[in-house]
Amino acid sequence: MIPGSELFQTVEDKLNIDYVSFAQNWCQLAHHLKIPPHVYREFDDGSTAERKSPTKEVLQLLVQRTPDLTLIDVIEALGKIQRNDAIQIITQRFPDAVGEY
Repeated sequence: MIPGSELFQTVEDKLNIDYVSFAQNWCQLAHHLKIPPHVYREFDDGSTAERKSPTKEVLQLLVQRTPDLTLIDVIEALGKIQRNDAIQIITQRFPDAVGEY
């Protein structure tokens, strides 16, 4: 996923939610992708109006720290947090990259 792309933005929008108690969001994704809590909690500083996209920050950090991270790795982490909506967006956009997921 390329930061700034339409796909990236769509997944960001889905995972940036923090107002729905039953939906897992970017925090749980960061946890399942093994980003330490003290690191990803910094992405949530400030008011909603001031802060950047925490999902974008998580994914950019992953690209920097884990250049061999694959789309399948992200999809598996999304599966662990039961975000099938985000998985569906990715698999529809990149069916060849994710195979039979």
